[in-house]
Amino acid sequence: MNRIPLVLLTGFLGSGKTTMLNALIASEDFRDTAVVINEVGDVGLDHLLVEQGADTVMVLEGGCLCCRAKGRLAPTLEGLLRRSRDGSLPPFKRIVVETSGLSDPAAVLEGLISDAFFNHRISLAGIVTVVDGRAFLPTVDKHIEARMQVALADRLLISKADIADTDDVTAVLQALTSINPHARQSVIHPQTVTMDMFWPNSLDLPRSLMKPLRLMCSAEPAPLATASLAFDGAIAPDVLEAWLDHTIGLLGSMLLRMKAMLDIEGAPGPTVLHVVQGLLHQPTDLEEWPVLEQRNRIVLIGRDVEEQILVDALARLQVTVRQTARIPSVLH
Repeated sequence: MNRIPLVLLTGFLGSGKTTMLNALIASEDFRDTAVVINEVGDVGLDHLLVEQGADTVMVLEGGCLCCRAKGRLAPTLEGLLRRSRDGSLPPFKRIVVETSGLSDPAAVLEGLISDAFFNHRISLAGIVTVVDGRAFLPTVDKHIEARMQVALADRLLISKADIADTDDVTAVLQALTSINPHARQSVIHPQTVTMDMFWPNSLDLPRSLMKPLRLMCSAEPAPLATASLAFDGAIAPDVLEAWLDHTIGLLGSMLLRMKAMLDIEGAPGPTVLHVVQGLLHQPTDLEEWPVLEQRNRIVLIGRDVEEQILVDALARLQVTVRQTARIPSVLH
């Protein structure tokens, strides 16, 4: 069964994520998209409404759906899929969940990944965070939620750069890199953002991970730390299972996020893994590699854990794969 991809859209209060979402909803590329608003208060989508459906679901111009989530998010998603199957809602191919500006994305994802239905029917495509190019620096020092939204992102979209001082925008970009060196950054105008800018690839990784045998760690001190690794060699399923059991068991909820694209023995394409706060999401098998180099790529993001522990965990898998595949060991 093909699972429906889902993107979590985050951003602190006033960052411009709703303005951007309004523009995307009006675009042709965003057709067949269900939009779930996991937020309290007005969301500024009223001018797009053409017909209000039953319960909390609204049909929007352009073939999109908007659902104001009440209570737990997973049952809302289950209800959307059920109503689409029975014909009471138009079909959709993807889902975007816009979170509250004060939400910690790790907590939102933990609630989803722990849900059996979500694992069976939906795949996590990634996290997109909109950052205010003017207000981010004072905000991130005062609100841990803003830092978490950046730390867990696959893509960082910097808004309001056109009305911010150039030096301030440069400082924001540097701060974002310090917190999350793995996310792809784009300076945008919310009303002209395109689907290519917004929607994450199967795995957005920094260019430095496109080179083999590259071990990276962040300069960010605890409580947030990151490490990443790219290496060659097909991984035996039992080797991966043992490593996941050990790593998740060791780190538990301190493992805020793992994202990986892996070369698994016997698989025609890569396997994409997501772990959030120690919970493993159902892996996604891709039919083909989105890049020419068929090598393993893993990013670990931890909280209240020394980055060396993350580095050691990655090195442990790399060494095991080399030993089983008899690949010469050269660590840079």
